[in-house]
Parts: sequence; C-alpha cells; structure tokens
Amino acid sequence: MTAQTITRTRKTTTTKDTDRPRWLSYPEASEMCTLSVRSLKRLTQAGKLPCYVVGGKVLRLKASDVEALIVPADQCRGW
Repeated sequence: MTAQTITRTRKTTTTKDTDRPRWLSYPEASEMCTLSVRSLKRLTQAGKLPCYVVGGKVLRLKASDVEALIVPADQCRGW
C-alpha cells in the first residue's frame, strides 16, 4: 500500500468576477446599512444614492454605493 498525495485546487477568481458590481435590492441594502427602505428611496430620489435599472425593469443599488453611506462615528457631524 502506497501513500498518495492529495492535491487540492482553489477556484481562481477571474478579472470578470472582481470587476462586476454586487447588486442589492432595497431590502438587502436596508439590512446592510440599517436604514429603512423608505430612507434609501428618499436618498435615491434626492440624488445622493444612485440606483440602476438591471434587466430592463428592476431597480438595484451597488453594494459599494451603500457601503459608502456607512461612516465611522468620529467622522460624523456632532461627535
């Protein structure tokens, strides 16, 4: 009986995987930043949070745009 070496391979990420934005629905974005869906829609209507039409009819938010709303407390006004 001989010992065999097990080779494990990892999935390599391609440039396409890292360049594609991660899309969020309003409820998913709401959970991510703890703002209400209504507040997120108000920010979108005010032009402070961009939204995108994906697939011709569905509004989505980029995860990176939602993450940009999250600021450390020491950088907020009044802290």
